[in-house]
Amino acid sequence: MTVSSLIIVLMIFLLAGVLVVRPFLDADSGQKLSTAGRYDSLLAERERIYNAIEGLDQDFDFQKISSEEHDRGRQELLREAAVVLQKLENHPDHGKEGKKTGTLSAGDDSLERLIAERRNALQAARGELCPACGQAVAEDDQFCSNCGEKLV
Repeated sequence: MTVSSLIIVLMIFLLAGVLVVRPFLDADSGQKLSTAGRYDSLLAERERIYNAIEGLDQDFDFQKISSEEHDRGRQELLREAAVVLQKLENHPDHGKEGKKTGTLSAGDDSLERLIAERRNALQAARGELCPACGQAVAEDDQFCSNCGEKLV
């Protein structure tokens, strides 16, 4: 072997050694990354559960599933959501992302409001409104979910 090939092999071993030892030297920064990763994972889980609840409600609205299946599935998802929300509130990074989630929440609120208005408009076009408050109601509802008025 030539001297240059020995130097290259030596450099490769040194580089591999640095890559192996580095995580042990940066243990503190690794802990911060792992906590942030767990928090992001919890946020993603929360969104997944919210989307699953919304999908379940849509399946029920389109009569793809029965009322019993809807209630059972919704209760299970709400329990999962409660566990995830509790973990999020107890997480050390909980208050640190306030500005980011505040903007997202405001956007989500306006989106939810637009969806509700559109749903009310569609149901109003079908004539499914509460006579007392004008809130949209389903065909099989016996009482208005907004004001509690008995529907005819």
